[in-house]
Amino acid sequence: MSRLKITGGRLSGRFIKTIPSLRPSPEIARKALFDILGPVIEGKQFLDLFAGSGAIGFEALSRGATRATFIDKDRSHYQLIKDNAADLEVSDLSIIRMMNVDSFLEANQFPYDFIFADPWYEEALDITNWDNPNLLADNGIIIVEHRNNTEPIYPDTLKLLNRKRYGDTVLSFFTRA
Repeated sequence: MSRLKITGGRLSGRFIKTIPSLRPSPEIARKALFDILGPVIEGKQFLDLFAGSGAIGFEALSRGATRATFIDKDRSHYQLIKDNAADLEVSDLSIIRMMNVDSFLEANQFPYDFIFADPWYEEALDITNWDNPNLLADNGIIIVEHRNNTEPIYPDTLKLLNRKRYGDTVLSFFTRA
């Protein structure tokens, strides 16, 4: 089992566990993501989809998010996120669900200020229904991590705010048009 370091905030320098089958967001991309978001993350609700080890959601909590919701369908990832939340002493700020992302999105009735998605597959992620007010809060931001050779599919109701490239990793930021 390997470890990832939290890059900033009150948990800066602490480690979370990960497993070899995961492809965690590179540290440079995690740090850059929260440098871009800056202090606006404080007091906000954060959704980490395809959460894996939970690294992104834990970074959000470290930097002042009020609550992070972690969604992953894999039982070993679910347990890993629970263990990491306990180790970091943020279980009370964490909602952890073992379920398919599409099923969660269909059932969810709670708007999030920030939605982060880093899917496993190399296909383009379709976010055409993610501007739903039951998912994305007013002035909310969707961040999709993807490979350089893919681009998220998004509707005209969302606009691309920013795109940052870190090697083969790209962060695309969207908000309502």
